[in-house]
Amino acid sequence: MSIKHAKRVTFVCPIQPTGGPEAIHQASQVLNQQGVRSDILYLGEANVTIANGRVTTTPPADNPCLRVYEQYEPRVCTGALLRRHHLFVLPEVYASSHRALAGASVAVWWLSVDNVHVTHNPVELRALMAATSLRHFHQSEYAADFLRGHGVRTSMPLFDYTTPEFTSHEPQGPGPEAGIAYNPVKGADLSAAFFAGHPEHRAVPIQGMTKAQIVDLLRRTSVYVDFGHLPGKDRLPREAAVSGSIVFVRRAGAGLFAEDFPVPDFFRFDDADVHSGELARRVAAVQADPAGYWDQQETFRRAVRGERDELYAQVLALRGRQQAA
Repeated sequence: MSIKHAKRVTFVCPIQPTGGPEAIHQASQVLNQQGVRSDILYLGEANVTIANGRVTTTPPADNPCLRVYEQYEPRVCTGALLRRHHLFVLPEVYASSHRALAGASVAVWWLSVDNVHVTHNPVELRALMAATSLRHFHQSEYAADFLRGHGVRTSMPLFDYTTPEFTSHEPQGPGPEAGIAYNPVKGADLSAAFFAGHPEHRAVPIQGMTKAQIVDLLRRTSVYVDFGHLPGKDRLPREAAVSGSIVFVRRAGAGLFAEDFPVPDFFRFDDADVHSGELARRVAAVQADPAGYWDQQETFRRAVRGERDELYAQVLALRGRQQAA
């Protein structure tokens, strides 16, 4: 499953600046840093033509990714020959496009699991999993487990990393303010039920904020609860942990896997825990003695701080290389 034959790697990427596109920009930069030519083919309003063994594209006129992710020094793909030594990496939402890239090498990067059920019907999904020419990369153990369950024998880890805005500060204890930070967009019904049933807990929604504002909020707030179904190793729980919040994750999707969120079971909850009041009791216990629970998430925080080095090592492994001692 190595990509050591690849002389060029092109990532296909939507132009919406979200978690998946940021991961794509991070991986592309690491490849370039390791001496492998890597660029990004942006979709959106792009005009892409595939004919006569060649991809030609006119990049989108307005591409916010180039502004938001300029620190990753993205290189824009404007065209390429479809040759075996050229690897195209498709996020799972574009996986069915692999047939159009015949002649090139193709990998599917499973940045999310849940999107595939929206973008592929069962017949397409079975065909995708049976395509022996495809390589598969996974961003989470949740995705790796999904692939194994669908007959994919080998997939390689390719994660992402939490940015220095969050990891450069190493808190010595939890945030001082006794609120509950959360993302109101994900798991909205569950979070609404929780806060309606427990008005003693102050809701601190993360919405409409700049990254700097999110950093400040998470450093001040003692608890972060993720009420959503986690389609992969979502960024917010990791950002919260390394900023100083004590994190609770819903036991759904990647939240089921200790490899993705290495926290004790006390910090995992299901829907029944929300409605029974068990989650509220656990949060209250943490807020009554935050220092006493702080050390229980040190493994999680340490893992987040090491993500950048881990990605570098994973790219080396994909290339059939080893990290220098």
